[in-house]
Amino acid sequence: MNNLIRGEFYKLKKSKYFVWMIVFVMILGFFLMMQWDTDDSRLQDVHQEFMNGLYAIEYSFQYLIVTSFMFALLAEEFIVKDLKNGNMCKSFCYGYRRSKIILSKLIVFIIFCLFLELIYTSILAIYVSYNRGFYEVLNLKIALYFARVIVLGMMYILATICIIAMIAILTKSNVWTIISPILLLISYQIVRLNLGITVSNIFSYIPHIAGSKAIGMFSSNTAIIKSTISSVATLVITIGAILIYVKNEDIR
Repeated sequence: MNNLIRGEFYKLKKSKYFVWMIVFVMILGFFLMMQWDTDDSRLQDVHQEFMNGLYAIEYSFQYLIVTSFMFALLAEEFIVKDLKNGNMCKSFCYGYRRSKIILSKLIVFIIFCLFLELIYTSILAIYVSYNRGFYEVLNLKIALYFARVIVLGMMYILATICIIAMIAILTKSNVWTIISPILLLISYQIVRLNLGITVSNIFSYIPHIAGSKAIGMFSSNTAIIKSTISSVATLVITIGAILIYVKNEDIR
């Protein structure tokens, strides 16, 4: 398994899209800096005490729908093309099980997506902390808020990444993989526009929606529990679906 993961990392590192993804995410980081300055000017008389480096982390996580398009492009190049081109046959020849091959690719995909997330989040957090400070007074309440942002934020980002990976593996389709973030955007709009109580309540359990409501400084315990359940359930369902599919399908 370790050899498979190292092999996938090597393949990713040598690919053309590796550099392009890093360049793109750095551009996104600078875009967030400009967007932050715009919002900072607009809100300078309201909630000014929250415009700091700590809040910048939460702020960057709110752009997950935008970065999910980047994750989808990566999944199309890194996962779908390998499934379509039969590149996994080489690993089969060495006696590795299909589940381990797909799982190693999934692990590398997730790690690299989180790395990209870390880059643009760090760019914004460092920029804001330099100008505004990370936080005025660090106490237990703020420390717990910081931990909640990191833990719940990473959980719903990870769950969203797994949704995209599942769509890529199950459909083996460039089109469905690339447009998968649009489905996330539609779900967000359904909840935002409140298109029926039942429908909105169902879609509110989607990880990026439940998570974004749970990482706010004044989020309720109900929102936190809802986000945790949503993210954990999504991780179990997506990874389980991938492993079951790989076990029953003849993937080459």
